[in-house]
Amino acid sequence: MCLIVHTLRSKAAWNNLFGLNLSSSKRLFEEPLFEEPLCSKPPRPIISELKANVATQSLVVRWQVNHTGLASESGDTYEIQIGRTVNLIIVHNSKVSGCPVGSDSALTWTWVSTLPLQCADHSVRIRRFCSHVDPSDWSQWKTNYGAQETVDRVWKKTKMFPYQQVLKEGSTILFCCVPPRGVHITNMTFNSTTSYPLINITHRVTAIAVHNLNITQASGSGVYSWCEDTTEKRNNYCSNFISFSPQRLANLSCGTEDLRTVTCTWNPGRPANLYEPYRRTHTLHIKNSGEDPIKCGEWSCRFQAVPGLEQYDVSVVVRNQLGEETQSYSFNITDRVFPVPEGVRVSPGVTEANVSWVVRGNVSGVELLCQVTADPVEPRRQTRQAEAADLQSTSMHQLCNGGSDDRCDVSLEQLSPNTRYATRVRCAVNVNLEGEWTQPTLFTTYPLVRLDVWRRVRLLSHGQRNVTLLWTPQFSGSASSVKIQGYKVRWRQEGHQWLLWRDREQTQTYISIGPGQCDMIIQAVIQPGSSPLAHITIPPVERIESPRSVTRVSGSASGGFHLIWEEQEAVTCGYTVEWCTVGSGVPCILQWRRVPVGNTSVSLPAGDFKAGHRYTFDIYGCTDEGDKLLGIRTGYSQELKPVQYPRLVEPVRRTSSSVTLEWRYHEDDHSHPGFITGYLVTVYEAWSQRSPGHVPSPFTKMVADPHNKSVTIAGLQEHQKYTFHLCALTNAGPGPQTTITVRTQTIPSILLAKILTPLLLLLGLAILLCLFWKMLRSCIVEVFGYPAGMNIKPIELDHHLYETSERLRCLKVGDCVCSDIEILSVRPTMSERTPLIHPKLPHLSLSSSSFTTIPSSSSCPVHPSSSSFMSSSLTTLSPSCPSPSTQHLHQKGYCPQSPTEVWDSSVWTSLTNISYVPSMGAAQSIEMKPIRVTDSSDISSSPIKLSNLITSEPSEGPQLQSGALLENIDGYITTDSLVKSMTVYMNGQSH
Repeated sequence: MCLIVHTLRSKAAWNNLFGLNLSSSKRLFEEPLFEEPLCSKPPRPIISELKANVATQSLVVRWQVNHTGLASESGDTYEIQIGRTVNLIIVHNSKVSGCPVGSDSALTWTWVSTLPLQCADHSVRIRRFCSHVDPSDWSQWKTNYGAQETVDRVWKKTKMFPYQQVLKEGSTILFCCVPPRGVHITNMTFNSTTSYPLINITHRVTAIAVHNLNITQASGSGVYSWCEDTTEKRNNYCSNFISFSPQRLANLSCGTEDLRTVTCTWNPGRPANLYEPYRRTHTLHIKNSGEDPIKCGEWSCRFQAVPGLEQYDVSVVVRNQLGEETQSYSFNITDRVFPVPEGVRVSPGVTEANVSWVVRGNVSGVELLCQVTADPVEPRRQTRQAEAADLQSTSMHQLCNGGSDDRCDVSLEQLSPNTRYATRVRCAVNVNLEGEWTQPTLFTTYPLVRLDVWRRVRLLSHGQRNVTLLWTPQFSGSASSVKIQGYKVRWRQEGHQWLLWRDREQTQTYISIGPGQCDMIIQAVIQPGSSPLAHITIPPVERIESPRSVTRVSGSASGGFHLIWEEQEAVTCGYTVEWCTVGSGVPCILQWRRVPVGNTSVSLPAGDFKAGHRYTFDIYGCTDEGDKLLGIRTGYSQELKPVQYPRLVEPVRRTSSSVTLEWRYHEDDHSHPGFITGYLVTVYEAWSQRSPGHVPSPFTKMVADPHNKSVTIAGLQEHQKYTFHLCALTNAGPGPQTTITVRTQTIPSILLAKILTPLLLLLGLAILLCLFWKMLRSCIVEVFGYPAGMNIKPIELDHHLYETSERLRCLKVGDCVCSDIEILSVRPTMSERTPLIHPKLPHLSLSSSSFTTIPSSSSCPVHPSSSSFMSSSLTTLSPSCPSPSTQHLHQKGYCPQSPTEVWDSSVWTSLTNISYVPSMGAAQSIEMKPIRVTDSSDISSSPIKLSNLITSEPSEGPQLQSGALLENIDGYITTDSLVKSMTVYMNGQSH
């Protein structure tokens, strides 16, 4: 006896560990319990068979088991090695456990190779383990030889593997090239575009590894691999196919139409991507019968029912080169009967259709449930189900028995008139409505024309009335055009009846009736089809109520109307809302809308209305005596601003602080584009009363009552102009303005004060002027007067000013130097009155005691009398034409002074500008030339400017120096008369 140690291992664990596919006709352990006996060395295993499956690239190993006294139930452990090429390179090593079953003492094990078996030799050996330390000897190597040349068959070109096989999507495949002897591989590509690194299997065989195969890489003819060898030929290629493993079928079900033929259907799942002979196959097996397997299509399988067999156990096997999947299904054939109706007929009406059919087959005595549908061609659907059990009184149960020639029928109701339908029928046993539908049968329901009738009543004298009867045809469906032949109009009143015929183009008629109640009926005449009678009742005159108050309504946000009213108990047949499409103007195109009984509101769409138009809605209630007026609504779908001007009433009443405006305006006029809600008065102060750039601030006054057409604006200023703008208002805003300007009145006392105040001020000013006139005159003369006899005029500037100033150089800016001007006055005796001495004559010496100094009028100090003087004769020079012989420049710093003393015409006068007297030494004396000055009235020549004041001779006496300034000049002395006087004396005449 051996001591047994139990060890548990699962099949999945072994497979994950060794990557094995262990299969055998013997019992292999799902959770094998093998024993490791502590015994002597076991015998060597013997490999009895080694087979290669090229399609799956697998090796199947079979070996014999020799227990040698050990119990067969203990199980055995074997170590298996796979060696590749003649060098027996170990590429796989794993341990497996198993125990033979029955009398057979052989075990089988399968190994799948990633390298095609044709690429190299693969050898297998096995040894048995009885304990961890005492395994058996290895068996002999068993070899499966790859593709190779033989003496009888010599290769002419390189072989490639795998060749025309189905490869699994997502897997990694080794492609190899086996060249003839003496030829070597230089390059390998996959799908003609990608080169892969070469893997040397032997000294001749080369391979490449392609990872993650993708179906998108394969075209309709598969994928290609290429080999290039030392013969420099690239014509060595092979094709393969990429696909996926079979999938388990979904929604497998079976049924029969006549209990003779059974049909099974399913959903195959992912569409197949390969064609014959590599396309996947479907095979049906009836497991509880001895029938042969049945080849099926991609989606269904059809076979003959097995006589006497009701319960079926079937399985469908999906298989391709990558594997197989099986789906099973069980059913009772009597529960899966789905008879197919035949001979479907339809008899249509206006709103209904009668459908009939026949059920054929060996289904006698079976109760059927049939479903009928009528599907409109338009996007609408109606479905009716007819059940034999529900139609017992109509023998639906009998009509639907299989094998009978009687027809099953059902009536479909509530169909739309003038509509095209497609009807289908299917039947089944019990409640399993899974049978096939019949082909659609088309039919069209008949047209239906309904008339919507309304009336307008106008009361005449003596109770007579004129009725305008209006109607609009309403068509249902659109399968075909409906042609109305005409209309029949009938009315009854007080036992009398009348009939009118109107053509199809007419939609109204005029009827005169009496004061009593009148019933009117109108019907459209069409063929084929029908039109129900339209009825309306006119109540008697005494039952017609007077119009009720008008209620204003506003349009909805979308521009339509939503009308609401109170429910009336007397109303039995609904309500009617009446209005004119063009508003309340004339002519009126009457429109109306029916509202079912029980509803007290209606929404009218915006497309029927225009903004700025007033609409009036009359709401009628339908009673047994006719339609009665319940209320009136009026309003605008959208209000606009007013378009009419208010008309002011003149003259305007005004006071010193207020203005009252009155106007005329028809606020209830229906032509207004909105309800008049009031008036707006805007007041501006007149601009003429304000300074430029000042914008007056307006103020407004609102009149909220549209019927009040006057307003008083108070708090105004007296005697002020105001501008008033008046306009009407709606909810949309103000309308056009009427403008008027009004001046407020003035208070008399204030006006008198405003007039007298300036007059009194002017009078007082005049009195003051008279009292102080002499004092004021003396001040004016003192300030603005000139000495007597002096002719002082303003400088005359002409176009030669610039030229003159350049010659004189007298316009340079500089500091003003004060000068002293001394005037010597001497009264000669009669003996001394001699003619003036010519400048060419000898000098006349004058006594210094004869000179008198005139005070200076400027701010410059006045020098005392000087002992040396210089006489000068003045020559008149024009500023615009200075003579070169007389042009002298002013001395720099010259500040001319104006004399303030009137000269005496009888004295000798000499003017000396000390600043112009050149420095001649302290002892040097300057002789002056006396000049006789006569009365100033004799001086009539044009004045000479001080800027042109020079000596009589340019070379004698003092001259004006260059750069002399003309600033602070008080005036000019005219010397023309002096020159003339000097000339006369020189000629010996007396002036």
